[in-house]
Amino acid sequence: MLVVLLAFVAGAFALQDCPANSHYESCGTACSLTCDNYKNPPKFCVLMCNPGCHCDSGYVKAEDGSCVMPENCPNRGPEVCGENERYSGCGTACPLTCDNFDNPPKICPAMCRIGCECEKGYVRSPDGRCVRPEECPNRSSIEKNCEDKPESGMCLAYFPSYYYDKETNTCKRFIYGGCQGNGNRYRTEEECLENCAKSSSVSACDQPKVTGPCRALFHRFFFNQETGLCEKFIYGGCGGNQNNFVSQRACESACMV
Repeated sequence: MLVVLLAFVAGAFALQDCPANSHYESCGTACSLTCDNYKNPPKFCVLMCNPGCHCDSGYVKAEDGSCVMPENCPNRGPEVCGENERYSGCGTACPLTCDNFDNPPKICPAMCRIGCECEKGYVRSPDGRCVRPEECPNRSSIEKNCEDKPESGMCLAYFPSYYYDKETNTCKRFIYGGCQGNGNRYRTEEECLENCAKSSSVSACDQPKVTGPCRALFHRFFFNQETGLCEKFIYGGCGGNQNNFVSQRACESACMV
C-alpha cells in the first residue's frame, strides 16, 4: 500500500505544472545554480537524482523560487570565467592541463565539476590560464628533486607515479592528479631510482650493516663493501642506518654503479 501511495505521489508531482522558465526532471541535479552561487558554484557535485522542477538551461533560481537570467539577479557581479573559458554545470573532474594533455588520464571519477573550464582546444596552464598546448611552458621547468613529500595536486586524474622516500631509500608509488604537484614525481620506479637513489645513497652504501635493537623480522638488503654485492639481512624494525633497502633492486640501483 505504501509503495502504491509513493508511486501515486511521484506521478502526481511529475504531472504538475512547473513555474515559468523551468521544467520537471525525475533525475535532476542535486546542485542547482542559484543567484547566490552561480558566480562561485560548488566545484564538485554528487551524482544523485533530485526529482522536481528545475530551471531551464541559461536560467538560475532566485530567492523567491523563480527562474531568472543571471543578469536579472540582484547585486549581480562580473562574470567569473576568464579568457578562453566557458561555464559548465557538469564539467569533467579531470580537465586537460599543460602537464597531461599529451597523455590524458585513462581513468576519471564520474563526478560533475561545476564552474569555468577551458574552451575546446585549450588546456589549463600552471598559472591558471587557459592556453593553447603549444603555449604551455616547458614542463621540465619544474626542477626534479628527491626531497619533497608526494603531492597529488588539485586535479582528480589518475596517474600512477613514484616519489623518492629518503627515510627508506626507496621509491614509492602514489597517484598524481594531473596538475600542480612538485618535482619529486617520476613516471616509473626505475626513473625515480635512477635520479634519486644513486645521488642520495652514496654515503649509505659505505655504512655497515646494522640490525638495530628491536626484534622484528624485516627482510631487507644492504650493500656489502667486501663482496661488492647487495645481500639480504634481517632488520629489527628500529634504529639502524641508511644502508637498509626494501628490495635488492633498490640497493643495486643505489650502490652498484
